[in-house]
Amino acid sequence: MDLGSTLIGALIIVICTIPFIIMGKSRNKKAKQLLNSLHNNASQHNCQITQHEVFGDFAIGMDKEHNALFFARRLKDSEEKQFVDLSKIKNCEIINSGRTIRTKNGNKNGTHTIIDRLELGFTPIVKNEPEIKWEFFNADINYQPNGELIAMRQWSKNINEQLMHS
Repeated sequence: MDLGSTLIGALIIVICTIPFIIMGKSRNKKAKQLLNSLHNNASQHNCQITQHEVFGDFAIGMDKEHNALFFARRLKDSEEKQFVDLSKIKNCEIINSGRTIRTKNGNKNGTHTIIDRLELGFTPIVKNEPEIKWEFFNADINYQPNGELIAMRQWSKNINEQLMHS
């Protein structure tokens, strides 16, 4: 009886862990594809990624020597690849588009901010050229941000440091 219970328990544990293993492998496969896309984009511009991050549905990377920045993002049916020559950029900033709603909790009134879109904006040195925007989060696609803002803050800081040294 003990052996039968042990086998049934082990079988249940294996069955319960299989979906997590499959999801992890799928996530790793998507991350590799995004990183490969980033490297391919860099090689098309005769660059090499020296610093990168893969985060959810996007990857961002920089070639510090050639002063270039690359972005790859997986959408439902397609992939978006972008490139910015940092020698033509004045600064980089986070664009946080959202709205504030009023909330009522018992006797207290308050406000709550909802993020609709998070983008990195690149201001060109030449004034009549349009600002370049890379979208990291869109509430129409994802339900809520999942660390994108933290990653964007770090990358904005890294990019602006690179702009100061170039």
